[in-house]
Amino acid sequence: MRWSSGMFLSRPIAITFDSSSPLVSAEISDWAIASSRLRGFRMLSLFTIMRRKPAFVGLARGEVTLTFDDGPNMEDNVTPRLLDVLHQHRVKAGFCLVGNQIRRHPEIVRRMFQSGHLLINHTQNHVHPIRQKYPEMLADVEACDREIGRVLHIGGYRSQFFRAPYGIVTRAVRKVTRTLNLTPVLLTHYAWDTRVGPHNFQSVVDRTLQNALQHQGGMYVLHDGSLTTLQQHDTDWQRSTENRSWVPDAVDTLIRELKAHSLRFVVPGESQQETPAAQQRAAS
Repeated sequence: MRWSSGMFLSRPIAITFDSSSPLVSAEISDWAIASSRLRGFRMLSLFTIMRRKPAFVGLARGEVTLTFDDGPNMEDNVTPRLLDVLHQHRVKAGFCLVGNQIRRHPEIVRRMFQSGHLLINHTQNHVHPIRQKYPEMLADVEACDREIGRVLHIGGYRSQFFRAPYGIVTRAVRKVTRTLNLTPVLLTHYAWDTRVGPHNFQSVVDRTLQNALQHQGGMYVLHDGSLTTLQQHDTDWQRSTENRSWVPDAVDTLIRELKAHSLRFVVPGESQQETPAAQQRAAS
């Protein structure tokens, strides 16, 4: 998922309703995603993976879920270093994997799996959902599962969890999740980490900590992966938003601070709020 220049058609969307039509217009608005008003989040929840409170994503009070999108990424050794940090703190996380990246770095995916992290289908090609109809979306999700199964040597592998690219939920996305019995992996806060680089990432750490402490938990995302090729990189790599080298250090700080405030880390399926049936499905 890349919540930057394409997530909401480049900017967030506010939905307008009236009595004659359930959906009259989609007005592009810069303030929609930033607004914490209940009405704004209710509208966002109709077509994105954003939810306002931890309880709305299946988390109990005091629980935090860390997720990482668009990987794995070997540039600057980002994903291996991130796995080192998680291992050091004994924290399990969810990795939203792109099939094309899995193909490039199968050994990292095997390490994630063997370390007990949750592998989440993030499609094969990370195409914006608005550009795909149901057959294309279904094929993209199934192709990602084949890549995961291939590197894990598990025939007929089927993901249990799915996150839509760009966090956008379309009719096709909903139909695919129903068809494949996938559980969507949601978010309670987005810190705009795709808009920062090594020189200014502290703002992402600060916003995430503030939100987690305010709500006593939440489901969060950072991007360990970058889907931009080397030839497309900015000339000043140390200031590039595609440079994800800072992510392991940010995660180290987040975990230390959140543990210091007695918050605990879970992956989807482990929350104390989950029903026994949901926990059994996640463990199977």
